[in-house]
Amino acid sequence: MKVKLKGFTLIELVVVIAIIGILAAILLPSMLGFMASARCSRMNANAKSIFSGAQLAIIDTINAGNEVEADCIYTGKSDAVGHPENGGDDCVLKDYLGDEFGGYFAFKTDAMGTGCVFALWSDDPITPSMVPDEPYTEFEVKNLLETSQPMGCHPLKPKDEDDG
Repeated sequence: MKVKLKGFTLIELVVVIAIIGILAAILLPSMLGFMASARCSRMNANAKSIFSGAQLAIIDTINAGNEVEADCIYTGKSDAVGHPENGGDDCVLKDYLGDEFGGYFAFKTDAMGTGCVFALWSDDPITPSMVPDEPYTEFEVKNLLETSQPMGCHPLKPKDEDDG
């Protein structure tokens, strides 16, 4: 009686490996795109937290009878204290951001010092010279992901119709 061995042939194994390779080649680029999109969304969400915290801190500062620097850029880090670019009183966001806040931020106050125009957030330090005059568009934020200084922004500037 002859015993037949069960198993896969070398051809069958090569075919399975080739199929897995083809599937990986198809899925990998789309997965990288999803990861970049998720990173962009995370950065914009953190910038939205900074924007909301700055708005609340400015309102509380004004209600306490103090003034906020008008048309000024405030920068800070994970201690959640915003320092104005030209000196003056700090803007403390700690009560509005929570203890788990991390990263670096910047926000720009309006011309009257009664609110926040826009806010930026990054994993890396942000200096006042890095803050643009107006908010970024979604396209600009996505392009910043590929640079040495990726940043999220809130609110985003609407896309111009000429941009396509």
